[in-house]
Amino acid sequence: MGRFGAVGGDPEVEVRQPGRRPLRIVLTEALEIGRDCDGIMLADTGVSRRHARLEPDEGGVIITDLGSTNGTLVSGHLIAEPTPLPPGVQALIGGTEIIVVGTPVGGAPVVPVVDPRATVAGADHWREMLRAPEPEPDPANSAIVQLADLARAAQPRDGGDGDTITIAFSDIESSTEQALRMGDGRWYDVLAIHNSIVRSNLLRARGTEIKSQGDGFMLSFPSARRGLQFAVDVQRAMTRWAGDHPDEGVRIRMGLHTGEALISADGDLFGKHVIVAARVANLADGGQVLVSGVTREIASNRGDFSFDEGRTVSLKGIEGPYTVYTLDWT
Repeated sequence: MGRFGAVGGDPEVEVRQPGRRPLRIVLTEALEIGRDCDGIMLADTGVSRRHARLEPDEGGVIITDLGSTNGTLVSGHLIAEPTPLPPGVQALIGGTEIIVVGTPVGGAPVVPVVDPRATVAGADHWREMLRAPEPEPDPANSAIVQLADLARAAQPRDGGDGDTITIAFSDIESSTEQALRMGDGRWYDVLAIHNSIVRSNLLRARGTEIKSQGDGFMLSFPSARRGLQFAVDVQRAMTRWAGDHPDEGVRIRMGLHTGEALISADGDLFGKHVIVAARVANLADGGQVLVSGVTREIASNRGDFSFDEGRTVSLKGIEGPYTVYTLDWT
């Protein structure tokens, strides 16, 4: 019996990447995995070109991060050196999960977990990001504004007619202060967990990651309901995560708007409604999800989402006024 409890043979690895069918591979030798490597090539935009290496090891696998941008997580922990990956334990690279299929010591055969909510760390490591509210956020420094500026400055290519989608922006409240409080190493770990929670729930909602910068995301969804359910799931997952690790607690703020947007050949979004979504998000506080009136109206028909009475606001650079609503995700 090998180190991981498997009896003979080469380990079998299942790779689940966003929007693709699961891929099973019998690992007979060391193999790289990434977007542009001599091995398993993925379409996941959250994965680096040469992200990680998988090596067979007595019925299990040793996984090594190859200096990737977003890091590699095993059981929710960012790894810095070659790490054992026994059967049933999940590794996460970008939004792609990797599971060794086999029989752990004293256990039944492992069936890979399908629920993306478990892909970051398993239920035991999911915590939420909790934090004292900032006194006054500086909108000029927020990742939301920076992402919106990138979208506004870029020029659409082969855009064509606009598609009606729901656009979401999110970032971590007071991220600069949090990074200074925690220190670089600890902050990097927290940021990796946050990014993985966002990306795994994005996979579940069948959304698309348009851009990411620092702690901020620009996302799109094929419907308002999928966007709202994503926001609910992320906020709840972050709350559970912070409940277990209050010293590392952070909160994210989110904003959603539905409208037509031009989509370039490489997947970027452009247009007025992208800016509206960013402006709505920038009005949110940590732990809050704000939505535009359009998004609320579209998603309210079934009565399964709850909102407050709304408030009238002015959005910089956008002719208004606008009414924004707080989504009750609790």
